[in-house]
Amino acid sequence: MTKPMSKSMKWIVGALALSLATNVFFIGFAIGKRVLGPGGQQMSGPPPDAGLNVRSLNQYLSQEEKTAARELLAENRRTLREKAKQIRRNEREIRRLLVAETIDSDQLSKLLDSHAKLMSETRLTTRRLVLEFVATLDVETRRAVAEDLFKPPRRRPGVGRPPRAPGSPDGEPGFDRSPPPDEF
Repeated sequence: MTKPMSKSMKWIVGALALSLATNVFFIGFAIGKRVLGPGGQQMSGPPPDAGLNVRSLNQYLSQEEKTAARELLAENRRTLREKAKQIRRNEREIRRLLVAETIDSDQLSKLLDSHAKLMSETRLTTRRLVLEFVATLDVETRRAVAEDLFKPPRRRPGVGRPPRAPGSPDGEPGFDRSPPPDEF
């Protein structure tokens, strides 16, 4: 049979719970700052350093240039694929840490730093490949590409990704974001 907790033990448990809640709050606050950006305003588009508008590149290329671009990407596909797999592994691990009963702040911090570094490396690798390819194009094509390459992609209504199904991206059950039924 268990003994009832003493008054001092209740204070210790309360202080630990308060400490855990404070840590969760500050971690959420830090992650929120990264997501929302400066000033707390949610960003309407990709961050300024999100990458290149590679889709705009396609409209300026001839069929031979498109083939050359595909070959360049094929040469680096293994490296990019491995980095993408590691990014997904990091995201799963971050998700696992965030839903755990207690959060290991040090491990989460290290994982977030590692994830940010990997994302940056992947972005820089892709950017380098695209810019090196653009440098091989003729001057008229480079001028046309330069106008659109750093602009955020234009999104047309009804075009793009289909809406996400309820739940988490990895298929595990999650929150149902559909509106509540009108009648019960």
